[in-house]
This record gives sequence, structure tokens and C-alpha cells, in this order.
Amino acid sequence: MISSAHWRAGLRVLRRHLRYAGANPRKLLWIARRGVALAREGALTGVLERHRVEAAQYADYTAWCARYAADGEVEDAAARLAALPASPRVSILLPVYDPPVRFLAAAIASVRAQAYPAWELCIVDDASTHPAVAALLDAQAGDARVRVQRRAVNGGIAAATNDALALATGAFCAFLDHDDTLAPEALLAMVEAIAAHPAAELLFSDEDRQDEDGVRSQPFFKPAWDGEWLRTTNCVLHFMVVRTDLLRALGGLRPGIDGAQDWDLVLRAEERAGRARIVHVPRVLYHWRMIAGSTAAAAYEKPALVAAQRRVLEDTLARRGETAAIGHGTGGWRLRYALPTPAPKVSIVIPTRDRVELLRACVESILAHTAYPDVEIVIVDNDTREPAARAYLAALASTGRARVVAFAHPFNYSALCNVGVHAALGAVIALVNNDIEVRDGDWLRELVSLATRPGIGLAGATLYYPDGTLQHAGVVLGLNGVADRPWIGTPHGYAGPYGRARAVREVSAMITAGAVVLRERYLAVGGMDESLAVSCNDLDLCLRLADHGLRHVISPHAVLVHHESASRGYADDPANAALARDEEARFAARWPGAATDPLYNPNLTSTGRAYDLAWPPRTGVTRRLA
Repeated sequence: MISSAHWRAGLRVLRRHLRYAGANPRKLLWIARRGVALAREGALTGVLERHRVEAAQYADYTAWCARYAADGEVEDAAARLAALPASPRVSILLPVYDPPVRFLAAAIASVRAQAYPAWELCIVDDASTHPAVAALLDAQAGDARVRVQRRAVNGGIAAATNDALALATGAFCAFLDHDDTLAPEALLAMVEAIAAHPAAELLFSDEDRQDEDGVRSQPFFKPAWDGEWLRTTNCVLHFMVVRTDLLRALGGLRPGIDGAQDWDLVLRAEERAGRARIVHVPRVLYHWRMIAGSTAAAAYEKPALVAAQRRVLEDTLARRGETAAIGHGTGGWRLRYALPTPAPKVSIVIPTRDRVELLRACVESILAHTAYPDVEIVIVDNDTREPAARAYLAALASTGRARVVAFAHPFNYSALCNVGVHAALGAVIALVNNDIEVRDGDWLRELVSLATRPGIGLAGATLYYPDGTLQHAGVVLGLNGVADRPWIGTPHGYAGPYGRARAVREVSAMITAGAVVLRERYLAVGGMDESLAVSCNDLDLCLRLADHGLRHVISPHAVLVHHESASRGYADDPANAALARDEEARFAARWPGAATDPLYNPNLTSTGRAYDLAWPPRTGVTRRLA
């Protein structure tokens, strides 16, 4: 149901789109089509919820900036500069083509205001037609740190940026658009990160947006490197600093994909440098200008952008030797990966005890709705006593619709899963709770296509309560204690901050009520830890798989219904609660680093509602920067 709060949020978004669309029929048609597509997907309420939540989460962003990330003179700049082991030159690449002169002047001024002095500004004017632009660039001639070159003909942003790269003499290059600005500490913070990570090849920061009057809003607090999310959208964006040798080895920006050239560069840089040499600097170092005609305002203002992005994805898949169908929906790009040939056998492992109504709904929904060519169901029976449940298990076994494995010991979720995996015949394991229902036939194909890729540990489904609200889309380690789930109770289609909830993305951990993993990878880490019988066993498995170099992904395209804890009971049962507290304490002692989730930005709160602002941020900045 769409509430009045949702309607108010929707009207705010609509007004913003209409303001940038003006009277342009093409833009107005895009807005209408977007609304219809959301309604058809059943995602309209979820999208409105995202805007309602974000409006509340970032309502105090101006006050937060004034306290922790204000633009102005940088405190402790002299001490921070003196502490640097080296001062590499940073070449700022600034392609220019007919921007509003006052915004170009602001961009240049933001470079001159940098607390870090070892910079050069490489400006290439891509044959601007406005005399005022030329006059402003001519006025920079008195500063030896500023290099200006003019192209005779307009070649596009990639050509202009590559010409700026040719001028660069710094060890690192940074990217600045002609109407955006840098925070005064931008270069200093990046060079400090380089000093802390000497092997770094690419660094990126957080950012926000500013309107034509410079009023800042819509912060983008990014996770650490998320290679899966990056395959659906450019989640790196600004502020980006790249080692010059790497940039030149890649040939700079590729021409012919204007509007997606930065995304293409980041994907190619990841392939060359490797994930370990990419560093996220969790500071708001870049202010992206929202003006009519800017990609920051609305993607539909770039009619060739969709085609350019599709080409980026096609070329990325070809370089990496992967096969996937490329689609585009209301949640952004989607890659539907091909299954291995032949499709591997999947063993669906279901621990159970009594509660025949739950088990029957689970098994019958799997059999009726799962569209996958080779599946077996392995039910691990934890000493079922109810006559109806025993009869149902016997019927499943006698008809061959499932194999039943006995486990006549006290409840231990880890042991139940391990017994099922050892009994499984499939190369792929799907861990499924007995209170899961399948309503989407594509869930298993989606998860297997993800889990069988190199480097993947667990591939998890997005779980909904029976009423259609969100129950699980990964967990955030260190949130509200050991870990917590963001976005619980939000409506179907909820995109989450920055659209993250509607994309295939990496998570540090997940629950295993509906998760797929290769059997050999599960066994390689010893399966689940049976000393964690009730709580944190799934989180522990995720972290041990990560220690083996594997990463975990959640897909919004694999959807299951979860009657959470219906068979076991909630942790408010005294016995369950005491055991859960003990196991959480042992998990925390085993994994002290799990108190900080690298995929959850330290500028965001660790208590209360996920993705709210942190007061103060956990970045070491505990007072105003200026």
C-alpha cells in the first residue's frame, strides 16, 4: 500500500525530474515510461520507500558536513603534510568543453585551494565555442603548475582526457570534470592513502552532489571494492586517482563510449591491477554538479549513454571470457550468466524436525516451481517424532522425490548441514531452511550461475516475509552488535541507498536459509563449525570462505519466501537466547576484525537504522575538518 509519506516522496522526486526535463518531450516521455515500468514490476512502492528513507537519513547532511566534512581551510594540514613519507606529484586531468564559465572557474579554484601542494593541472579545451571559456583559460597562464592545451576540433571527453594525460608528469593522475569541485583535503587524503598502501594502483573516494548554488546533498558513501556491483553500474565514479603508469598501459580512456568511459576504465583497471591494489578512501572528497544536461541530474539527458554502457559490458565479458545475457530494468543493468555445460547437479539440503506443514510447503514448492534441470532434495531429519511428519518423510523417500538422512542428536544446525552436504551427490549445494517457500522458478538457476563462477563462495537469495516485505538481503557485520540485516520490513522493489539493494552485489556475510555454494568449496573449509550450534554459524562459514580468497554475493533476482524461525522458534526463548549469546561472544572473540564490515562505509552508523549518518564517523575524523 502506498502511504501519504510515499506519495510525498514521490512528488519530490517527480518535481526534481520535471525541473531538469523542462519542456523537452523526449525527457517527459522517459519519465512516463519509467513510472509505468516500475508499476509493472511491482516496484513502485519500493522505489518510493527508498526516496522517503533517504530523505530522512540525509536530512541532517548539511549539519553533518559542517561538523565533519566542511569545505574550507584544512585543519592540521601542516602536520599531515610533514608526516608523509613522500610527496608524489598528482596530475589532475581536466577536459573542458563549453561549461558555464562560473562552474569552470569554481573547478579550477578548488584545485588551487588544495592543502596538498604537489599537483599540476592539465587542462585540455576540446574546441570550446564560448569566448569566455578561452579567456578564463588564458588567465591561468601565470601559474607554472597549470598546463593548458587547445584542440583544433572537438573529439569528445575521452580524446580530451587522453590529451591531458599526455601532458601529465605526475606519478598519479586524478580526474576532475569541468563543472565539479574538489574538497580542499582531496589530494592530501589520497596521498595519505597512497602512503598507507604503497602498492595501490587505483584509489577512489566518497562524493556528494551540489546544485548550481553549491548547496551540497545526496552523499554517496561507498563500500570498499565491490566487483559485482561494478558490473551493473559505475559505483566508483569520483574522486578517482590512478597510477600514471597503469593509466598509460591501459591506453587511457577508450574513445567511442562517451558517458561510460570512466566505467570502462575502472573495469579494465581492475583486470590489470587486481582487487588488492584498489583502495577506497571513505571521505567526501568530490562534489558533483547537478545542472541541466549533466549526467548527475538525469541519465536520460545522454541519449547515447545506454548504448555506450551496453558496449562496456559486452567488451568486459569478452575480455574476461564470460558468457552472460545483458539486460536492463528498473534496477539498472543485469548480467544473466550462463550455466556451466552440462548444468551441474544441485543437492538441496534441508534440515528439519517435525512441523510437517512447513516441510511440505517447502518441498512441494521446490518440486512445483524450481526450473532447473538436475536437482536432488536431501532432507536431514533431526529425530522427527510427530506421526504426520514421519509419514510424510517416509512417503518422500519411498517415491524417490527426496532422500532422507537421519540425525538423531540434539539440535545443531551446523552439524545438520554438514551431514546433508556429506550425503549429497551434487557438485553444488543449496542450503535451504525448512521454512522456505519457492515462488520464483528461476531462483536456483540464478544462484548456481553465480556460485559456479571463479572466486565466489556463497551466492544468496533475497528473502521476503510472507507479507511481501524484505527479510534478508545480506548482513552488515558489526551493525547493532555482531551483525544485523539492513532494510528489514521494506516493501518489494526497495532499491536501498544508491540502488544497492536491487543489484547483484558483494556482501561480507549472509544467512544460509537460501544460499548456494560449490560442494568442494564448502568442504575445503571444513563445512560449518559444529561448536556453533545455533547462532553465527553461517557468519563464521562466510568469513572462513573469505579467508580462502572467496567473496559472497546476493542477488535480487533470486527470490524466496522465508517464514523466519518458524520451525525453531525465536531467540527470545530463554534457552535459545542464552545459547545464542554465548555463541555470539565466541564468534566475536574468534573474529575481532568482523566488528568492521569493509562493505559498509564508516561514515554510516553502526547502531540503529542501517545507512543513517554516523555521529561521529568511524574514519578517524572526530571534529570539524575546517
